[in-house]
Formats: sequence, C-alpha cells, structure tokens
Amino acid sequence: MQEDKSQLMNYAMYGGVFLGLFWMFKYLFVMGSTRIPALNILGSFLSIGTPLILFYFLVKYKNDIVSNTMGYWHGVQFGIMLFFFASLLEAVIVFVHITWIDQAFVGKLYENMIETVKAMNLSETMVNTLENQPLPTTLNYIFSNVVLTDVFIGLILSAFIVPFARRYTPANRKS
Repeated sequence: MQEDKSQLMNYAMYGGVFLGLFWMFKYLFVMGSTRIPALNILGSFLSIGTPLILFYFLVKYKNDIVSNTMGYWHGVQFGIMLFFFASLLEAVIVFVHITWIDQAFVGKLYENMIETVKAMNLSETMVNTLENQPLPTTLNYIFSNVVLTDVFIGLILSAFIVPFARRYTPANRKS
C-alpha cells in the first residue's frame, strides 16, 4: 500500500514554525551567555525540548494526518523537513545577532575553537591551517552552522525517535 505523503510538507511547515520559535527562544540564552555565563547552562538544558517537540509532532502527524500509516522513512522525511523549516526561523535570529548585535561573535567563536585545538595538542599544521583560514561570511556561517547542522541533527534524531513515535498510540499512554 502506497503511503500518502501529500500533507508532509504542509504539516512540516506548521510544526517547523513551533520548533523554530522554540529555537529562537533558546538562542536568546546563547546571546545572553556572553554577559551571564549561567544562561549557557539554561540554554543547554532547554536542548532536551527539541527531541520532545519532534516526538510530539511525529505522533500528531501520524495520528491526525496519515491515520496511523506512517512508515519509517516517511517519518524520517517528516523530521528532516520539520528541522529544515525550523532552521529557517533560527537563521533569522542568528543573522540579526551576528550582523547587528554582536559582529565579533563569529570571530570569538573561531578564536575559542583554535584555543581548544591548541589545548588538545593536535598537530601544528592543523593549528596553522585553522589560524590562517579566513572567517566565513555571514551567509556562509548561517548556511553551514545553522541550516545544515539543524537538518543533520533532524536526520539523526528522526532515525532514533521515529520508531518510538510509530509505536506510540494514545492507548499506550493509559497503560
């Protein structure tokens, strides 16, 4: 039996708005952590919300849209699309942050990365390569460190969470 994937994009966009708004809220803690380091811990703690939101929208999509006929790869596709649309919203706040609020953020991030590599006593050629590498442009940084990273995380999380979402039914919750 062929699965109906006609609502996949629509519902992924719908769920992506909520996940993206959550990520925007979570990113406020990243922005604030430059002044108050404890906010970084709270922001990290909020990361547990991402797989929970994914699970919620997978179950809701499975029950309400595809009538409990969601295959494994169908669920993974939904998760990837959900994360893609959410990453577009997160990209907006990252763009505002690194363009207007803290222009030195990316530079400081790369300085910390180079210091970490030096502290790990990795090869000098690697350290020199990282030091001589130019900083990415704003759009390149957002594409590679926000959009692609979020989609990859969506793929990995979906691979693990889809089987649980496929087995979960409201009747399982009562027992």
